[in-house]
Amino acid sequence: MTFDALLKDKNVTHAATRLNITQSALSARLMRLRQLLGDPLFIPSTSGRGMVASRCIRRHFGRGP
Repeated sequence: MTFDALLKDKNVTHAATRLNITQSALSARLMRLRQLLGDPLFIPSTSGRGMVASRCIRRHFGRGP
């Protein structure tokens, strides 16, 4: 659910709202996933707004730009 919300919203605050949890709770989930998988998973967009999926997510889940 965390991946899906982040991929759809490309924003931690918006994804947290979608999941009905706080932004800090979603950030903590994301940090644990990053540690488990050894990958940043989402990186800041070059436009300066939102995030994009890392190569790891695109390769394994076939999602993201």
